[in-house]
Amino acid sequence: MSAAQRTAHRLRVSWPLLLGTAAFLGALLSGAARLGADTYWHISAGRWMLAHARVPTHDPFSFTMHGAPWIAQEWGAELLMAVVYGIGGWPALVLLVAASFALAIAYVAHFLLPRMEPLHTVLLTVLGACMMFSYILVRPQQLVWPLAALWVGGLIDAGERGAAPPWWLLGVMLLWANLHASFILGLLLAVPIALEAVLGARPAWKPAAGRWGLFLAAAVGCALVNPHGYRLLIYPFRVLGMPALEHISEWQQPNFQQLHVFGLWLLALLALAFGGRIRLPLLRSAMLIGLIYFALQHIRNVSLLGLIAPLLIAGPLARLWRERPVRARDAGALDRAFRALARPASGAAVWATVVLAGALGVAAVRLRKPSVPAQVTPRAALAALLARRPAARILNDYNFGGYLIFRGIPVFVDGRTDMYGNRFIESYFNAVELARKGNFPALLQRYRIDAILMGPQWPVVRLLERLPQWRRVYAGKVAVAYVRAGAQSRASADARAGGGGAQGGELHRPRPRGRGR
Repeated sequence: MSAAQRTAHRLRVSWPLLLGTAAFLGALLSGAARLGADTYWHISAGRWMLAHARVPTHDPFSFTMHGAPWIAQEWGAELLMAVVYGIGGWPALVLLVAASFALAIAYVAHFLLPRMEPLHTVLLTVLGACMMFSYILVRPQQLVWPLAALWVGGLIDAGERGAAPPWWLLGVMLLWANLHASFILGLLLAVPIALEAVLGARPAWKPAAGRWGLFLAAAVGCALVNPHGYRLLIYPFRVLGMPALEHISEWQQPNFQQLHVFGLWLLALLALAFGGRIRLPLLRSAMLIGLIYFALQHIRNVSLLGLIAPLLIAGPLARLWRERPVRARDAGALDRAFRALARPASGAAVWATVVLAGALGVAAVRLRKPSVPAQVTPRAALAALLARRPAARILNDYNFGGYLIFRGIPVFVDGRTDMYGNRFIESYFNAVELARKGNFPALLQRYRIDAILMGPQWPVVRLLERLPQWRRVYAGKVAVAYVRAGAQSRASADARAGGGGAQGGELHRPRPRGRGR
């Protein structure tokens, strides 16, 4: 082997490495990896834990629910976010979530490559990445993407090889359960994957059933190792049963009136199915249909569909395509070109790529200067309000709750919809939207509100302009602020009841008036 060949061998790259790097840099350079309203209170929750050396079990951040039971299901991710923010600020958090996206995409490509032609691997991985691209937010849900891919891919790989489930995956479940409540999806998917593996092991199905059954029991046991115990297993189902989630944009259904990559993905899947180019076993079909159903119910689940679906369909899809190959004149040449990068990357190439991508990523965030969007950061409006009512009990916009918590101001409401409960969230949105079931004056009286900080788009703002007891002290594109005319500032102890949260939601946008719920 010549010196040039040895150098090329040492610096050999691969598709997983290239696709992961492209995902990382693409998320940063395009601005897709971004901060949001909930980023504020997640960091604040992490800071609270660092200051008190424990996981909160009761609300320390609001004046409406102060002391109420709170399941801080994202406590591990919030600690991580607080530490990373303390080290490098907003740019470090953006780099963290972009790296999480990149690792997930690299693993998907790594999983697909031994099962499919390299060209098909790249196409399927890129399609999945496109479905995730719009949801790269700095939040705990996005930080567990690599764990979700590793868990599902590891179980599927073991089942397809007829091997026992790898016990090291229990560590993945333990970590996942302490970072985000979406771990319940991993447990639910593990059951049909295990059943498929047991059925595929016939006639020796009994030993396989014993191995997989023991693994599933151990996985549930690992999920129970968390600060909240068995309540964390119930938590996701309780949240999904809240009708008030319809008020929050990420919990609403996808809008197919606009061009959406999810819609294109569904059309491509239907075309392949009707054309006989895809045929899945019953259990794989059930899992895929379940993921599609969840994505159709809540737009936030589209990213999980894009991440997990390629892992489910890769094996059956590749087998069917090998049996019924597509006749194309240039297919062989393309496959040969793509196979050149199908071998694993060398260690030197991995390290060199990581260092180079890291340097480019740092340069990208220095140039773009990441910051939380202005529409959830009402600095000027809050300053004007506090100048007149320093210790006010503020009725705040749902989108402003995270920023107020970050500033150490007790909030009326924030993104922890599970803690506030369905009745509270419904009464809040009905009141500020001036819905028929709402009672805005009663809401103000019940919670002794003497200041209001809302986005200008809310219907209640038009009402406040006509009420003589409320005086506008600030108006802008981001927020408007009102104080009760003639009201005296309350004592600080009465207004500032504490200083954290769980199930989040990004920007809420009020529904147009007259539109049914």
